[in-house]
Amino acid sequence: MQLGDVVAALAPALVQVGLERVDRCPTHCLDQQRVQAAGAGEAPDGRVVQTKLAAAAGQRQSLRQELLHRLVALGGAGDQPSGATEAVQTVRRYLRNFTPTAPVPAPRPAPRPRRVVRWIMTNPSNLPDEDTLSLKEIRAGCPELDEVTDHVRDFAEMMRDLRGDQLPQWMERVEHDPLPALHSLINGLRRDQDAVVAGLSSPWSSGQVEGQNTRVKLLKRAGYGRANFDLLRKRILHRT
Repeated sequence: MQLGDVVAALAPALVQVGLERVDRCPTHCLDQQRVQAAGAGEAPDGRVVQTKLAAAAGQRQSLRQELLHRLVALGGAGDQPSGATEAVQTVRRYLRNFTPTAPVPAPRPAPRPRRVVRWIMTNPSNLPDEDTLSLKEIRAGCPELDEVTDHVRDFAEMMRDLRGDQLPQWMERVEHDPLPALHSLINGLRRDQDAVVAGLSSPWSSGQVEGQNTRVKLLKRAGYGRANFDLLRKRILHRT
């Protein structure tokens, strides 16, 4: 059998497989869009997908018509010759080796510990949706970190709502979890528990004292090497 005879025998099968690929083009384009969106960590944009499919629809139709004309010219339309089905299956098996597989989305890089701490310390209502989702995934993969997040947020609620009376129950819940770092914190709180409860219950704090201390240090450093104590005293008293 000559090479031309082989090509002529396989030509209808090649065109038939080409028609099948063209008909699957919209689904393939949509799958590629979803894979790319998943790799970027975001949902596929429906408008972008529809725009791409609409733009490819005209090209797909014209290509399909051209392939149909060629199939008719090669004698592949109507009653197919004997062995045509086997030829199509042979071409499919051969081309399957050259079909590109969908790329596997690359795993997202792990966030830095400092960023995770900031997510935990931030009020959940003030946390962006993207950070909330990332923290949820991390908590699902680390039970210890999930327990720490619950304890930290419970303690933050006590501080914000001035509910120092809930401190003993919070300490008991922490002690029941295998969290050595928080257990050392509990031991320190127990040594001066009454003062801690008072601090969590009273609206007063040492913030004003610490602020004045910071102001005095700033004035002292501003006059270092060029002013004496008398000038420093006057600046502190006159609040300049």
